Amino acid sequence: MKRRKRSRHPALGPDSVRTMRRKVAQAQVAYETTTASAQTIGHRSRLIGLAMMNPAGLCHPEFSTMCSEKLIAANQAAIAMAQRSGGIQRAWTEFWFQQLQRSWIAAPRFATSATPDRFMQAAAISAGTLLSDWMALGAKIANVSEGMADAAAKPVRRTALNNARRLARAI
Repeated sequence: MKRRKRSRHPALGPDSVRTMRRKVAQAQVAYETTTASAQTIGHRSRLIGLAMMNPAGLCHPEFSTMCSEKLIAANQAAIAMAQRSGGIQRAWTEFWFQQLQRSWIAAPRFATSATPDRFMQAAAISAGTLLSDWMALGAKIANVSEGMADAAAKPVRRTALNNARRLARAI
């Protein structure tokens, strides 16, 4: 009988490809944001250095807009996160209703267990189910939290890129 060779690279399912694309997109956003932020810091540091040599440079409009731009981006990020946070509330609510249903199912098992062995068996089943439910809740919350972080990164990235472009043209 002929042996099949195992592939070094297992086949990727559609969920794996989607997750990989999402991670690559997140890395791209992080790269663009940090690069634009570094460029902005460089331009603004130069302006601050020039203003230190000539106090008339302190009236440059960039100095008055720096803080307000950051506050606007932070507010937009907070709003984007808040709009996505409903998924966490939904996950918690589903979890607790599920636990309520499971307790109604488990209560007769505990009540009818005539021996300590049966009681421990019912407790082990309930504990295993609870642990599984907790892990599923954690996965849901992690997924929603990742979406919240992605939503919050968009206005920050947009502001950083706009600042870098504007300062590159102005200076």
